[in-house]
Amino acid sequence: MRAFLSFLFVCASCSVGAAEIRMTAEQIARLGIATAPLGGMQAPADIRLPGQVIVPPAQIEVIASPLPAMVATVRVAQGETVKKGQVLARLQGTALIEAQREFAQARAQAELAAEGLRRDESLFADGIISQGRLSVTRSTERQAQLLLAEKRQALHLAGLSEPRAGGALVSAAEIRAPFDGVVLDAPAQPGQRVDAMTPLFKLGRLSPLWLEIQATPAQAAGLAPGDAVNIPGCPSGGRITVVTPHVDAHDQLLRLRAELPYRVPCVRPNQFVQVDVKPRDAPSSYAWRVPSGALTRHLSRTWIFVAIPEGFQPVAVQVLEETAQSSRVAAPVEPTVSIAVKGIAAIKGAWLGLGAGE
Repeated sequence: MRAFLSFLFVCASCSVGAAEIRMTAEQIARLGIATAPLGGMQAPADIRLPGQVIVPPAQIEVIASPLPAMVATVRVAQGETVKKGQVLARLQGTALIEAQREFAQARAQAELAAEGLRRDESLFADGIISQGRLSVTRSTERQAQLLLAEKRQALHLAGLSEPRAGGALVSAAEIRAPFDGVVLDAPAQPGQRVDAMTPLFKLGRLSPLWLEIQATPAQAAGLAPGDAVNIPGCPSGGRITVVTPHVDAHDQLLRLRAELPYRVPCVRPNQFVQVDVKPRDAPSSYAWRVPSGALTRHLSRTWIFVAIPEGFQPVAVQVLEETAQSSRVAAPVEPTVSIAVKGIAAIKGAWLGLGAGE
């Protein structure tokens, strides 16, 4: 009787059409209706969803060939951990020699311009040349210094050191890692001829990592930024940071993003994983995993049929997770009651006045 009164209270908030469905025990048996206790169907608050481990875009850097060259050697492969300054590849080509020659020429021109400026400043101080002549000399010296800075930067980008005056030029350059990380991609191959800005390696920092989680709109209805996520088998987890406001046009799924605050050794970039998401506001006492056949749709809502002494009582539920075999639903009902799990069509027919209960 106590359970019956509680369901009357629940259904007082239901929409019109949720009246009791009166059936006798004989009718229930004749229609093949079966019930099961709800107490054995209680589900945990966690929702298991598919996801993929990715490296945040801000932590990825593409290393490209600075000049046209040939890849002489490749020292690392995809998936390897590298340290800052470690040699990744070695390039060879005449463009490397030309870059050193152009730097040497720019350095010589800058030295001549600096010497000319010092001479004209002395002459101007003695009143021998005009202010205009000195201004032209200063402009020439500034342009020479800018050209030298440009050639020096190009030399450093190519992985070359500045040649000494009168020293020999080298025809090879080493590509080094700019930071500690992992090689996410290594398209460079020995013997390959590459143009300037051809990608050679893709490096990434693995702390933190992101989880790109997929969910149906029903599954994501109770999820929000801040909800905890865990990967089964991993000692630590993270939290949801973003719930996209739109579904993907191809698969009609929502994308959720969670951040793992530091590197988790049990997962790797691009790995597909199962993720347990625990909504902060979902009371586990109201979460049930019922057979999918126990649910029915009516008036744009999802319902279960709760057994009462007079027959059945329709109760609206919120679908949190749905599979072919079972569905996880939220419903404010007591675990001491039973719900219909077979013969749902007959109960619905009686509910809608189609004579199924006669």
